[in-house]
Amino acid sequence: MSKIGLIIQREYTTRARKKSFLVISILGPLLFGGLIFIPALLVTNKNENQRIVLVDYTKSFCGTFTDNATVHFDYGYCSIDSNEVKKIFADSAHASVMVIPKIEHLMQVQLYSKDDPGDDVVSAIESQINSMMEIANMKANNLDPKIINGVKSNIRILNRIGKDNKLSNSSYNAGLGYACSFLIYIFIFLYSVQVMRGVMEEKINRVVEVIISSVRPFQLMMGKVIGVGLVGLTQFLIWVILGYGTYAVGSSYFQAQQINPKNATISQTYKTGMPVQNNNVFNGNKIGTKDVATAFDGVDNMLRSTNWILIIGGFLFYFLGGYMLYSALFAAVGSAVDQETDTQQFMLPVTMPLILSIVVMGSIITNPHSTIAVWFSIIPFTAPVAMMARLPFGIPIWQLALSMVMLVASIFGTVWLAGRIYRVGLLMYGKKVTYKELGKWLFYK
Repeated sequence: MSKIGLIIQREYTTRARKKSFLVISILGPLLFGGLIFIPALLVTNKNENQRIVLVDYTKSFCGTFTDNATVHFDYGYCSIDSNEVKKIFADSAHASVMVIPKIEHLMQVQLYSKDDPGDDVVSAIESQINSMMEIANMKANNLDPKIINGVKSNIRILNRIGKDNKLSNSSYNAGLGYACSFLIYIFIFLYSVQVMRGVMEEKINRVVEVIISSVRPFQLMMGKVIGVGLVGLTQFLIWVILGYGTYAVGSSYFQAQQINPKNATISQTYKTGMPVQNNNVFNGNKIGTKDVATAFDGVDNMLRSTNWILIIGGFLFYFLGGYMLYSALFAAVGSAVDQETDTQQFMLPVTMPLILSIVVMGSIITNPHSTIAVWFSIIPFTAPVAMMARLPFGIPIWQLALSMVMLVASIFGTVWLAGRIYRVGLLMYGKKVTYKELGKWLFYK
């Protein structure tokens, strides 16, 4: 095996065998999956619905409300005095007494609870009662609710792109672009810093003096850069596999919930003359089990329609390209200083383009074909983050090709410059290095 191969093997095995690497590699996708699925599970498995005990002085609303994932209505006390009902449920943790006053005073409805039932409960009730009152007022003013509903419209815009009129979802593309760009930023920064710290540790411990007696400084630098980069690549592949598995399990669960007969809406019989509510579990802007499953079905369709070869291929290219670009500079910084506190003066200029690309990422996602988005995706130091933000939206091939060529060319130039600094800085001790001094190192023979 070549000398640079031995260095790559050492850097890779040293880091890949650490417990922290294994923990982050395994728990990372599980945590991300948890952020997606746990809130949905909390909605679908919410067994302790708030019990709403109705006291109705209008004699009109009893039996008209629809149960959903948030509330369950109890009509057994409709005609009993409200004070008596409040005493009965005064100490009930998951029950509230809703008092509907006589029609002439029906401007507010009182809800009595031991503890605050939460905004989701209040919103679910308000949505239903306001809808019923609107229709009741229409009838009182001799307005036909069917005509009013017929006038309303619910027009959807379907976004189709390209010559093949492929259906696209801007919100989904924005989320995918943001996630890919942020992961690129984290991966580049995290593993480039590891290269810098590895160089500093060997320099401070004087281990590097022994190593460079057998290998050239450039071979040592490239061995570190490639070895640590392979660790990052391994972690990314683990995340892809585990992430896909996590999504597959969650998606299967919600699809099963969608066809579960137990999730069918409970039909109710309304009093004659009262406005009929839409028998749907999606009431009060709250999501029920069936709606969560339907939403996941829509997400699944978008995921299937995504060009994952382009997205994953682009991610691998821009991660490796951006990492090679920045890790070489970080290695040069690590070789030029004796203490980590001395790195601050050199870190800001090196990381500024990367930070700037994150700052403008919101603007790029909002308008992925703007001038600033195009230039940021072509300039090599900002391209890894900016281009991944644009890639899900579809971009001209020439822009992608130009960006890749510029990035590869910049890697060669940057690695050469960093190597010039690295070979001198490794054996430089006890001296505060300035930018002027770094400039001189570039021309040493």
